[in-house]
Amino acid sequence: MKKVMLLCGGGHAKCVIDAMRLGGEYTPNCVLDIKERIGEKVLGVKITGSDADLPACFKRGIKLCFVALGSTGDPARRIALWKLAVKAGFEFPAIIHPTAAVSSHADIGRGVYVGPGAIINAGASIGEGCIINSGSIVEHDCRIGAFVHIAPGAVLSGGVVVGDRSHLGTGCSVTHGVSIGEDSVIGVGSAVIKDIPARMVCVGNPAKKIKSR
Repeated sequence: MKKVMLLCGGGHAKCVIDAMRLGGEYTPNCVLDIKERIGEKVLGVKITGSDADLPACFKRGIKLCFVALGSTGDPARRIALWKLAVKAGFEFPAIIHPTAAVSSHADIGRGVYVGPGAIINAGASIGEGCIINSGSIVEHDCRIGAFVHIAPGAVLSGGVVVGDRSHLGTGCSVTHGVSIGEDSVIGVGSAVIKDIPARMVCVGNPAKKIKSR
């Protein structure tokens, strides 16, 4: 199995580690987190250093990295960790839980996490660094930008477009063909039935703007 170093050892890291072990292609080698947590373990995987140790880990022969920090609307820290790993020379595997249904005709970017029970159908395109969380559905021909988080149970009908760095909350739904602009946040349980501009926070059924970002 291919060894992968994880960046961040919180709750999302547990999901990533679990998916790796069940999938059988990758194995978690170690975790980097804040210095105060060095020596702790995440599901038995030891935290061996901080992000400052990325170059040293690469020199030791670990070539694969996964940013295992979750996101609740602002992926800035995830992106910052990603850039540090890129600078150090790492590659990013996609981690797909074995219970997820991902079409062989879907395009999955590097460093994507697809959680248990998620569905990604034919013609869909998922940008790098995305989280497609447990039980979510990305239907045919959707285009999902980079570092988007689609939270558990969210449902995107066919042909939906989601801009970079946006967050779609738990249990929300998006009507066929709708576009959501970059850096937007859709609230929990909201129903999106028309296009959402960039940098908006929208909630409700139907979803309405409550503020700009």
